[in-house]
Amino acid sequence: MKQWRHPGGKLLALGADKLTDAELLAILISIGIKNKSAEKIAEELLNRVC
Repeated sequence: MKQWRHPGGKLLALGADKLTDAELLAILISIGIKNKSAEKIAEELLNRVC
C-alpha cells in the first residue's frame, strides 16, 4: 500500500471513507507544530476523548 506524506493526498486519491478518524482530523488541523505532525496531534486528541 502506498505511504502518504499527508492524508490530503490519500483523501484525493481514495476518498474520505478510506481515511481513519485521525487522518480526517489531521486534514482539519492542517499543519502540525515543531516536531509533531498534524496526524500525530489528531491521534493524541482522539486518544484523549475516545
